[in-house]
Amino acid sequence: KPIALFFDRRTMKRTLQRITVLIAFCAAVFAPVVAQETDDDQQPPKEKLAELKAQKSAYITTKLNLSTEQAQQFWPIYNEYDAKQDAIRKEARELSHGARNSSGELSESQAAEMIVKHLANRQQEVDLEKQYAEKFKKSIGSVKTVQLRLAEQDFNREVLRRLKERTGSRSGDQKFKR
Repeated sequence: KPIALFFDRRTMKRTLQRITVLIAFCAAVFAPVVAQETDDDQQPPKEKLAELKAQKSAYITTKLNLSTEQAQQFWPIYNEYDAKQDAIRKEARELSHGARNSSGELSESQAAEMIVKHLANRQQEVDLEKQYAEKFKKSIGSVKTVQLRLAEQDFNREVLRRLKERTGSRSGDQKFKR
């Protein structure tokens, strides 16, 4: 007769998944990153963005402690939300670049139009968040929906901290340029 195992298959599988995600996240957080000089208008390379999104997914998965069933429902919804959020933010960046490029030459009516567009963009973000909060609550529940928001904030804070450390070590005491 085989010796009794300490874990059943399901528990072992879940534990291995969590360990894998944790190892991937730790490797991503603590791995040395070679800083690259970029222009103010230039976006990070697509590979870096894909890597960052993978790190974010691993972080959120770990923080929310999703079951397999919850993860299968949650991730397609979240990926759709993230894509729509990226589109709204891209539009916001374009509005900001337009304002910066023509700030000295704006008429009152152009400035008023920019304000209206900016506020409409912000409203789009809020509406999207409301819409997807309901979808998240249905797939993972209200508690994990709140935890999702906190996990996103924590992840963003960590990324900014690492970026600040990288740029601080590269450029001494210089502040971010705008």
